[in-house]
Parts: sequence; C-alpha cells; structure tokens
Amino acid sequence: MSSGEGASPSGRGFRERKREDHALALIDELRSSLDDLPRVRRILLELGRFYDPVLGGPIMDIAHQRQIVAAIEGARSGEALDLIQARYELYVKDRAHLGRGNREDA
Repeated sequence: MSSGEGASPSGRGFRERKREDHALALIDELRSSLDDLPRVRRILLELGRFYDPVLGGPIMDIAHQRQIVAAIEGARSGEALDLIQARYELYVKDRAHLGRGNREDA
C-alpha cells in the first residue's frame, strides 16, 4: 500500500468527517419545493421511510404528510411550512450533533 492509499483526502481521518443527515437535507429540499406538488409527495414519502428511534416512528408520519399536502393544495403554504417546521423541531430536539442552532430561523 502506498502512502496515499487508504488515507482520507484531507489527511485528517475519520473523526474529522462530519456525518451528513439525509433526512435534514430532505427537509430543506421539502421547504424549498412547496410549489412542486409531485416533488413534495416524493420527498414526504421518502421521509416517511426514515425511522426515528427517539420519536418511535417515522420522521414524517402519514397524518402529517396528508396535512402538508392538503395545505399546499389549499394554497396555504405558510401552514405547510409550519407543519414541516414542527416535525423538524421534534426530530432535532434531542440531537445536538445535528446542528439545530443554524436552522431555527428557517
């Protein structure tokens, strides 16, 4: 093995790599896609597949998915954003490692 093989590109190692939370990326994408209902439905479906052991269920359960879609269909995007934010806050509540401080203003 040469000196460059197996080493991280930055040379800092595994501990320096930050774990990306795919669910947070999907929530951000959901917030920015409220004008595209088919995309919103796909994102909600995917979020419904993510199990949250702290909540004991999906990150975005069926009832909330339906409420968000109904709000969008009823041209109430503010209500949809409030519902998304409420689920987001439940998800990051006890997870300091997710960096919730930088998303509170969203």
